[in-house]
Amino acid sequence: MFSNFKERFMTALAPDLPPLPSSERSDHHHRRFGNQQMPDKFPYARPPFLQLLTVDELRASADHNVRPIIVPRDINLLPWGTGYAECVNSGKSEWNEDQGAFCRRVLSDPEHKHPDLPYTYFGIFDGHAGYGAALAASHQFHHILHETLVDCIELLLPRDTEGGENGRLNPTFPHPIYFQRRVSKDELIIGALESAFFSMDSLIAQDSNRYRDAGGCTACVSLFIDGKMYVANAGDSRAVLCQRRANAPAEPKNDSVIEPDPLEATCYPVPFSADHTPETERERLLNVARLKPHLMANQYVAMEYAKRPHIKDMGQRILCRQGTMKGWTYKTLTRDDLRMPVVNGEGKRSRLLGTLGVSRGFGDHELLAINTGIQIKPFLTPHPDVRQRDLTQVVSIPDEHNQDGDYGVLVMATDGLWDVSENEAVSRTVFQTLSKYPTEKHRYTMVAQELVARARGKINDSGHWRLADSKAAATVDDISVIVIPVYQYYQEHIEWTQNYTRDLEKRRRQAQANMAQEAQEVSVLNGGVMAEEAHVEEEEEEDGEVVVLEAKAQIQTEPQAQPHAEAEEALVVEISAPVEQAPQQQATSTAAAAESQKDSAAVTQQQPQSQPQPQSSQQRSRGKGNKGKHYSNVN
Repeated sequence: MFSNFKERFMTALAPDLPPLPSSERSDHHHRRFGNQQMPDKFPYARPPFLQLLTVDELRASADHNVRPIIVPRDINLLPWGTGYAECVNSGKSEWNEDQGAFCRRVLSDPEHKHPDLPYTYFGIFDGHAGYGAALAASHQFHHILHETLVDCIELLLPRDTEGGENGRLNPTFPHPIYFQRRVSKDELIIGALESAFFSMDSLIAQDSNRYRDAGGCTACVSLFIDGKMYVANAGDSRAVLCQRRANAPAEPKNDSVIEPDPLEATCYPVPFSADHTPETERERLLNVARLKPHLMANQYVAMEYAKRPHIKDMGQRILCRQGTMKGWTYKTLTRDDLRMPVVNGEGKRSRLLGTLGVSRGFGDHELLAINTGIQIKPFLTPHPDVRQRDLTQVVSIPDEHNQDGDYGVLVMATDGLWDVSENEAVSRTVFQTLSKYPTEKHRYTMVAQELVARARGKINDSGHWRLADSKAAATVDDISVIVIPVYQYYQEHIEWTQNYTRDLEKRRRQAQANMAQEAQEVSVLNGGVMAEEAHVEEEEEEDGEVVVLEAKAQIQTEPQAQPHAEAEEALVVEISAPVEQAPQQQATSTAAAAESQKDSAAVTQQQPQSQPQPQSSQQRSRGKGNKGKHYSNVN
C-alpha cells in the first residue's frame, strides 16, 4: 500500500517520469505463456558502478524531458580511472535500453606451478525491442568469457621453458609445440571471444521458454590481457582508438597565414571495429537469401537493383546484381522482381526485411518482419569482428609526456554517439578535454561526460534537441560512452611483469638450491657406499690369504698315495698366490709315523718365512668362492 501511495505521489510531482516495470502494471513488457505472465530474467537496473539503487534514482535517470547525464558517483569503482557517462533517449523508448559492464578477474593454474594471469574486460550493449537482451548480456557475458578462457588456460598462462625439470616442459601441461598445427595465443584469445559471443546468443535463446522476450542487442567488448588489447564487436556500436602525435618543434609564426590548431592537427582516430548494418553487410545477407530461398517464403527477392523497380517497368531491362556479385548486369524485369528486397534503404536507414537496422548481435530469436511475419533471426549472426593491438610494441618517449597519445584512449560507445559524431571530432574532443584537466583523476570521466553532452545537444523552445555547434538535429537515441586510458593498463601490465620476473627468479633460485642439496645428498650416499665396498674388499683379501694358508698346510699333510692329491694341489696353487716351494717329502708306504710328523713340523716352521705375492682382485674372488670346496676335498 505504501509503495502504491509513493508511486502516485511521484507521478503527481513528475508526471512525465515512467513507472518502473512490474508484473502488476506493465503487461506489454511480458509475454504470456498460457494464462501466466512470463517474468523478466533480470529486473531493470542501470550498471552497478553507477550506484543508482533506489526507485526514485532509476526513474529520474529515465526522464525524457531533462535527459540527465549520469556518471559514476565513485570513480574508483572503475579501473585505471576509466570514464563512463550515459543519458536516456528523448522518447524513442520508455527506458534506457543501453547497458555497460566491466569485470576484473584472474586466470589461475590449478596446480599452482605457473603464475596467475590477470585480465580486464569492458562491455557496452545497445538493446532494441526491449532492454532484456542487453541486461542479460551485461550480467552474464563476462562469466561465459571467463569459462572460454579457462578452457585454454594451460596454453595462456606464462611458463618458464628454461627452468623446467631437466630443461623440458611438463608433459602434464600441454604446450602449442605438441600440436601438429602451430597455434598462437592471439588465436586462442580471439577464439575465446568468438565462442563467448555464440554461447551468449544461445543462452538467450534457451531462456526464451522461461522468461519474457528479451528482444535483441548489439555488443562491443574490449579485453585487456597479457599486455594486449582485443576489441570484439557485433552490431553498430563502435570502438575508436583516439591517438595524438607528439608536438612538433615550434616554428616562426607567419602573421599572414592562419595556422590550424596544433592539437587538432595532431589528433587522429584509429577504428577498432566495423559497423554491421544491412548496408555494410548487404553482400552476406543477399548470399544467405540466395542459398536458402525458403527463408524468404516468396515474400522477398535476393536481388539488388540500381533503381527501385515499378510495375510500369515490366518487361524492360534493368541493372541488378545478386548475392556476392561485385559488378552490375542487366536482366529483364519480371513480376518476381517487384517483391520487397531483402535489404532496402541506404546508410543508417537501411533495413533488413524492412524491419531491423542491424545485422549482428544477440537475441532477436522471436523477432518477426513487419507485414510478412517472417523470422529475421536466420539472417542475423552473433559472430563478432575481433581486432587486437600489442601494447608492448608501442614506442613512446617519456620526455614527450605523450603517453595518452602514443598508446591511445579507447572510446567505446553505442550508436547514439556515432549517429551525430564523426571519429575525427570525437578524437579532438578527447584530447581537448584532457588538456583542460591535465592531472585530475576524474579527467577521463570528464571526457565521457563531454562526449555525451555534445551528442545530446540542447533542447530548444520547440522541445527539439539540437546540436550546440551546428544547430542540426541531435540524437534521439540512448547514449552510453566508455573512455579507457590504455596507457594506464600498460603500466599495470609492466608492474605485473616485474613481479612475475621476480617470482620466476625466486623459483629458479629455489630450484637450483634444491638441485644442489639433492646432489650433495647423492654424493654423501655414494661416498658411504664406496667406503663400505672398500671395507668389504679388504675383508675378502684377508679371508683369502687365511684360506690359502690353511689349505696348503692340510694338503702337505695328506699322503701322496691318494690318486687325486696332485690335482687338488694344482688347484690350490692356481688360486693362491705363488709361494716358496716346500721341500719334497720322501714319503714311502713303509715310512714311520715319527718321520712323517718331523716333516710336517718342518713345513710349519718354514711357512711364516714365505711371504705371499700380491693377488689380483679376480684371483681373490676366485679363492673366496672356492673356499668351501677346498675344505670338502682336502678333508
